[in-house]
Amino acid sequence: VFIVILAAQIAGYVGMNCIGHGSPYSKEHFFDVYNAQHNLLSPEEMRLLEHHDMDNSGLCMKELCTWCQDDIAEAHRAGYIDSIQEQYMQTRVLDFRAAMDGMYDYSDQPPHFFYIHFLVLLSVLYLPLFAVDVGYASGFADECYLGLDILNGIIVLLQCIFVVGLRALGTKMIDPYGDDFEDLSVILYVEATLEI
Repeated sequence: VFIVILAAQIAGYVGMNCIGHGSPYSKEHFFDVYNAQHNLLSPEEMRLLEHHDMDNSGLCMKELCTWCQDDIAEAHRAGYIDSIQEQYMQTRVLDFRAAMDGMYDYSDQPPHFFYIHFLVLLSVLYLPLFAVDVGYASGFADECYLGLDILNGIIVLLQCIFVVGLRALGTKMIDPYGDDFEDLSVILYVEATLEI
């Protein structure tokens, strides 16, 4: 049961590719590597799962959770565990599946439409108009003051950096499980679980 739930965890992270933004966790470079190192699933079990397309859906993870539940029920029927242990283990498997489904739900919810499009509107309309307004307000010909021009230029630059930074932040929020430093460290979680 423990080995299959580990395989389900790794398969769940691989399935995050289905979100549409790509992911550094693919079946070939993530799941197959851990499967080869730790013998999580046999070749026959892998054949049973290949129709789910692990790279593009969470169905493989869900089927592995179902296998865990079947194994727990079989262990109870065989007398290896009592009904209290069976209930506890079944609950833990369902909790795991719900947690992974929550990650999929979170990934399927990009930042609000208003947030991204408001920032695009700011970038396309407001920033150029603000720059032109500051340019006119700084003065022409005899009204030129070098210090004021430099200050206004710095203000325009800082405002552009701020708005473009907000837009970049919104784009990064779309993929919380990617390969950026601030993203969820999936490899760290998998490695720590395998060490147990």
